[in-house]
Amino acid sequence: MVAMAVAAQDAAYDGVWVADHFSGSVVGRRWSRDPFVCLGAIAAATDGLGVGVLVANMHNRHPAQLASAINSLQSLAPGRVTLGIGSGAAEGSGFAVEHRAIGTDLGDATGRRAMLADSIVALREIWARRTTFESDNGVGFEGLDGVVDDSPCPPIIVGASAWPTIELGLQHADGVNVRASTRSRDLVERIVEARRPGFEVSLLDAFDEVSRDLTRIDAAIEQGVDRLVLGISAPHDPARLRSFDIRSAKHRS
Repeated sequence: MVAMAVAAQDAAYDGVWVADHFSGSVVGRRWSRDPFVCLGAIAAATDGLGVGVLVANMHNRHPAQLASAINSLQSLAPGRVTLGIGSGAAEGSGFAVEHRAIGTDLGDATGRRAMLADSIVALREIWARRTTFESDNGVGFEGLDGVVDDSPCPPIIVGASAWPTIELGLQHADGVNVRASTRSRDLVERIVEARRPGFEVSLLDAFDEVSRDLTRIDAAIEQGVDRLVLGISAPHDPARLRSFDIRSAKHRS
């Protein structure tokens, strides 16, 4: 993963993102890697490359724990960190397998969205040095201190695939990331129409699909997407990443 990040920097990509899973079973793998350990190693091996988690699962970490991890990453990569956060897996979905294994109560969609909204507010309160935050969703704190340094709260991006979660992101976050699908064009158009100035719209698409069809980049730009995130999974091949010259794609677009 570190070698892939160095290759991404060499190929003029803007940043790298790491997913947040503690069990490789969600993608049919025999093991997993902690995202913040990986991002710390990536930050130390690169210079100027953006680093972020896409997305941190709020069921994996209390906002205080997440703030500590992200702020530690900020100390290694000042000004380069973005915090993606999501509402967690839906009960019964493939991504919920790791939570079923440890008995996590994922709740319904409404409850997860409420917890996500409170998590974002709690994160901002921590960076604002507030010591107390009340929440009915298990993300509150009282007498909390000494979590983050003087770095500003990083941009917060909500990962979303449904409009109610996107609306939450529009209200509480600095951007929204949408996974490419048959519905993503309509969702992106609605976000672009509703967003405030400076709010980032990003699209997660598959590296394999985009490298085979550069018109997907043109389509994303036409829709108003600010950032195209290319998803790629193991086995990793830095040479293959370098062979797809994103600079020529940018020039083309």
